[in-house]
Amino acid sequence: MSDAPVPVLLVESGRVRGGTERVVDALARGLDRRHFQPWVVIEPAPALDEWADDLRRDGVPVVRRAEITNRLQWGRAAGWFRFLRRRRHALLHLHHVFSSADRYLTPLAHLAGIRAVVITEHVGAGPHSAGQRWLKRWELSRADVPVAVSRAVASTLTEHYGVAPELVEVVANGVPGPTPLPEGGRQRLRRAWDVPADARLWLTVGRLEDQKGIDLLLTAWAALPEPRPYLAVVGEGSRRAALEAQAGGLGLASRVRFVGAVPEARAVYGVADAFVLASRFEGMPLALLEAMAAGLPVVAAAVEGVTEVVDAGSGRLVPPLDPPALAAAVAELERDTGRARVLGEQAAARIAERYGDARMVDAYEAIYRRALRLTAGAQAAAGRRAEPQ
Repeated sequence: MSDAPVPVLLVESGRVRGGTERVVDALARGLDRRHFQPWVVIEPAPALDEWADDLRRDGVPVVRRAEITNRLQWGRAAGWFRFLRRRRHALLHLHHVFSSADRYLTPLAHLAGIRAVVITEHVGAGPHSAGQRWLKRWELSRADVPVAVSRAVASTLTEHYGVAPELVEVVANGVPGPTPLPEGGRQRLRRAWDVPADARLWLTVGRLEDQKGIDLLLTAWAALPEPRPYLAVVGEGSRRAALEAQAGGLGLASRVRFVGAVPEARAVYGVADAFVLASRFEGMPLALLEAMAAGLPVVAAAVEGVTEVVDAGSGRLVPPLDPPALAAAVAELERDTGRARVLGEQAAARIAERYGDARMVDAYEAIYRRALRLTAGAQAAAGRRAEPQ
């Protein structure tokens, strides 16, 4: 690499601030500015305005561009092409929040002459159509380095999209240490959420979409014996109204709180006594890592990605799509709060040892250097072939 920092375009198309956005945030703030200059490129969604302002205050340039969601959006594609062409000396790092996200950017990046492309897949899911499978296979074949956030996601890239296993780098998501609440913060948040100061409170954090299984969690909560602990659901999404209606229909309105999105999710774990995750599928859920880092005992559905993080000593795993098993595990930890406390302590130690954000940033910096070497080598070889014989 030259002495000048390499611009890195960190691009993702989420519309609320969830786990993928927090990974992008950690990279934007953690990259060594002597070698890499981050640019964050995100949706012009109002829910991301506060995050964008916060990044800019920290000296990170932020660009707001809407995702190309179908091939007929020629004007939007032309705007992206001009944007990428002006920054063709940059490295593009795409973060896919779902399997078909941002699927037109890699072709545009190649047309624009972008220096190198790294693609991180955050969720393992198969294609929804033959056309999407073809486009994604092409996209991944043109990435200089494809990355998966877990072994399970890496397997998906091989099984569904034909990427050779030896070509996929696995970089687990990383989280910083817990963010302690300010003095009195626990009580203030509980009052704001209408949760008694001395009540047992469980937390779940994530987008309110089918993937996160909040509907399954509510079914499990209705099966808990009285008096039930409180449940705070942190996050926004298209399923919120339906989930609130479900909670009301199950008679849970007095115990379940939908608190919406929060500016900094890491700051809310200190308000809870335990964490629960009922996802139908995952890549490597950042909320789970953050909850464990904060020392919360966890109960989680044993989907791929989660099982790479939680073991018997750091949490309770239950079969996916099984509300009775979920309720039984929650009830067990409610009965044995001493055991729950031990699980939380072991969870925090496990995250500190294996899933720190500094380790993640270092891994990506090494991948960027590799991608730049690969493209530089390919360009040099092409130049030699073009020389007159």
